[in-house]
Amino acid sequence: MNRYLIIFITLFVFPLQTSWSEDICDIKTIALIPFDNLSGENYSIAFNLNNSLYDYLKREKLHVINKDISEQFFIKRRIRNIGLINRATVRELGKALSVDAIIMGSINELSGDKNPKVNISVQMIDTLDSSIIWMNSVSISGDDFAKLLGIGKIRSIEKLVEIAINDLFKDLPETFEEKKEKGIDMPAFEIVQARFYPKVVKGDSLVGLMVEFREIACKPEQIYAFVEDIKISLISDGGNWFTGSFPSPVVEGTYILKLHAYGKFDTLYVFDAMAALIVDNTPPLIAARFHNTFISPNNDGVNDHAAFFPELLSTDSLKNWRFEITDKEGKLVRSAEGDGDDLPDKLVWRGENNNFKQVNNGIYFCRLFVEDKAGHEVSTDKIMVVVDRKAPEIEIILGKIEKDIILFDVKCNNISEIVDWSIVIYNQNDECLGTFGGKQELPSTLSCVLNNSIDNKKEKFFYSLAVRDVAGNMLYAEMRPVKIFEPDEIAEEKKNYEWVDDF
Repeated sequence: MNRYLIIFITLFVFPLQTSWSEDICDIKTIALIPFDNLSGENYSIAFNLNNSLYDYLKREKLHVINKDISEQFFIKRRIRNIGLINRATVRELGKALSVDAIIMGSINELSGDKNPKVNISVQMIDTLDSSIIWMNSVSISGDDFAKLLGIGKIRSIEKLVEIAINDLFKDLPETFEEKKEKGIDMPAFEIVQARFYPKVVKGDSLVGLMVEFREIACKPEQIYAFVEDIKISLISDGGNWFTGSFPSPVVEGTYILKLHAYGKFDTLYVFDAMAALIVDNTPPLIAARFHNTFISPNNDGVNDHAAFFPELLSTDSLKNWRFEITDKEGKLVRSAEGDGDDLPDKLVWRGENNNFKQVNNGIYFCRLFVEDKAGHEVSTDKIMVVVDRKAPEIEIILGKIEKDIILFDVKCNNISEIVDWSIVIYNQNDECLGTFGGKQELPSTLSCVLNNSIDNKKEKFFYSLAVRDVAGNMLYAEMRPVKIFEPDEIAEEKKNYEWVDDF
């Protein structure tokens, strides 16, 4: 499901001509509203651009009121977010400042890298009835002007902005046939806001609707809401609200709200595009990449933590997310959670539980859960993480001696896989019999070639080793004696201490 973003666009006007036709001459005074920089970048360029636009309009001999006057209007009313401007505010601004239209818009992208990009939108709004007289948008990049061998490419963001502004307003019409006359019958009330709750739902879900009005001459007698072919009769709460509920459409998509409001004498007033309902039937797609799933959190700087990188693979709007780590029995040991659209870039686990105590060595499972705003819940597959702070336990045992070959058995007890090792075997005269090593699991047997015959009952052997497991634990040993295999003693030990599994 695509993420739907509905923006009350705010920016500026850049007229194409200085002499307008008679129809548009009804618009004699304009207020330029500071545009909204939605790009999140290049605030200095955006600020300078706003000043340049004002200067341009004045230079073209259009009657634009002083920008300080319009700014004071919003300051007095404590309107700091241009996105909060509604129809009633537009009409109030027109009356208070004696302007016929306002120019608003947004900068959606303003990127000044090697290939600069500009994406801007604009609206001209009639202050008489808050209707949109004209609107346009433009999106260009420096590469759009490149010819053969890259000649002509624009690398300056300032130059690209200048071109974008001219492109934005080149289609400004000379006449506005839809322009209202001052004597038109205006609504006796204003719709301040309308909202669905929730705004994003699964198909055929129950949705609430709230509509707030502001009385001008009288209150509305009845309001009907229309969502596609669904008609909802709203009920007055006795104050300034009408409310209702309805089952949402089944088909996935964005549905625009239309209101039919009746005043006195059954006079009908129509309000279009008051809100949008999103029907989302598609669960989000997520994944979690990981790094270091064998860890030894002992603060030695080697594999002390596991790292997880959550990813949202679809453009869904998320309600919340949760990351859980459980033990083999499914008991929760560590968790993290958050609200909103953004997943964390990285999650780090250092082998601690929710009380910040170190967990026991063993196997654990990690999992990411998300819920989108429509109510779909999904999770990733479990990721196994091994916590192992214990150094490998290695023992070398004397095996068979056959003519000039002597075998040594290698016993290893370790949770994690061995990834790097070296072993040297010596005789009792400190002579090296063999050197072994590798970057894989330990072999079960090592063999050495003898130059002289030995008495296998009296001969003693020693070994030195260095072993590292995948969790980063190291074992070093110097000149340890090789253990002699004694089958009779081991058999007797097994007989006296037989292990019985009793559950």
